Amino acid sequence: AALQRYVADYGRKHGLEADFHPGGLDGVRLMPQTETALYRIAQEALTNVVRHASASAVSVLLDRRDGHAILVVEDDGRGFNMEEVRHSGTPAQKLGLLGMEERAALVGGTLTIESRPGAGTAVFVEVPLDGDGDGTYSHPDR
Repeated sequence: AALQRYVADYGRKHGLEADFHPGGLDGVRLMPQTETALYRIAQEALTNVVRHASASAVSVLLDRRDGHAILVVEDDGRGFNMEEVRHSGTPAQKLGLLGMEERAALVGGTLTIESRPGAGTAVFVEVPLDGDGDGTYSHPDR
């Protein structure tokens, strides 16, 4: 719910057509560290859309597939050459990408970025669901 509100508010604030698709995780709570990592990665990805992409639309998908939580943030912006940014991008550009990768790794996940000039960017995060077998989190008072 927090991510859904964030995406809607961010879109309004920055004049983006922003939509959120909760997929198989609508109303489900994940382990707190997984929720935090996915939320922070989505924040950074959306910040990058506004700072660098010149996009008019962004979509955020949060889903459950094959024992994993999947986060996808996809924009229709100008895209970029990933290798150029990794090797010669500004420190701020590299730091944002490294930060997202580190957050995913801290919860056992992976982050993949697909982009090319003129074709937008998609950030894919895949995090295993663990804990009681499905990776969801139940509050003791429920």
